[in-house]
Amino acid sequence: MSDMEVDEFRPTLDDHIGKPLGSGGPSVGPDAVNVPMIRHWVDAMSDHNPVYLDADAAAKTRHGGIVAPPAMLQSWTMARPLIDGIAERGGSPVKIDEANPLRLFDAAGYMATLATNSELEFLRYLRPGDRVQATTELESVSERKGTGIGLGYFVTWVMTYTDQDGETVGRQIFRILKFKPGPPENTGAKSGKKTPPPEPTGEKLAPFDLDVTTTRIVAGAIASRDFMPVHHDPDYARSQGAPDMFMNILTTNGYVSRYVTDWAGPEAIVRNISIKLGAPAVPGKTLHFTGQVASETREGNERVLEVAVKAANDLGAHATGTVVVTLPA
Repeated sequence: MSDMEVDEFRPTLDDHIGKPLGSGGPSVGPDAVNVPMIRHWVDAMSDHNPVYLDADAAAKTRHGGIVAPPAMLQSWTMARPLIDGIAERGGSPVKIDEANPLRLFDAAGYMATLATNSELEFLRYLRPGDRVQATTELESVSERKGTGIGLGYFVTWVMTYTDQDGETVGRQIFRILKFKPGPPENTGAKSGKKTPPPEPTGEKLAPFDLDVTTTRIVAGAIASRDFMPVHHDPDYARSQGAPDMFMNILTTNGYVSRYVTDWAGPEAIVRNISIKLGAPAVPGKTLHFTGQVASETREGNERVLEVAVKAANDLGAHATGTVVVTLPA
């Protein structure tokens, strides 16, 4: 695509900023929050927090009963997949709405998709019986950038999750790279270097090693209802510039949440998970999780802890970010 064509493409993209992604209305979960799906998730993540499945143990905590793992939030609104043609749609589980601006990228040749950032905010934990729906708004589109896997655009949207009463239960800022697979190109804007956050000085979490296998990757993708081929088809993943099939961001969020709540205990309430993805989590590359309390404040009888978390393998840092949890003082 020439620079002139890019200039013509840009105003079209800008016309969609601040507007819904598509015209179909909210994404409504096909099922209410339920224990079988929770069980599927915690089995895939090997998450043994009793508040997710043990009714008696959960009742003795401040949760007062079974709650869904917070990192499952997006999974409850994932559409039922139309498997036929999913690879040709770039991994979209359903046919993309004609009004969805993501179609513009596909039509221009930016067919490949890679999740890069996720920030989840939880206003309350979900419980069995809750019905969740999500509205999605396009927040921003970067200038065209040359990256290590090809030329493309970083696309950011905001999802707002509400329950059966219309009350907001969570929000998510999600960023993907829509790109043309290939070698880095010299055209396009370059990202400036950002000042790194200060090093945390609080309590360290015990390190945790995750043996990343094909089974674990596929189990997480299915449990999170993510049928993008890059998470189960090695050949397809390589055609998109990846070294192998790789873990999806929902699974990464699940393990990040599990890592922190394993340390904090069943009384913990996760308020926020914010991560940036880097090196892919691929089969045969062990993920090394480390964490440390970066700050602690008090809100009445609550301790509010911000925990800096990193998960890395031989390829580099897979996920870096923070988890905010509260504990009874």
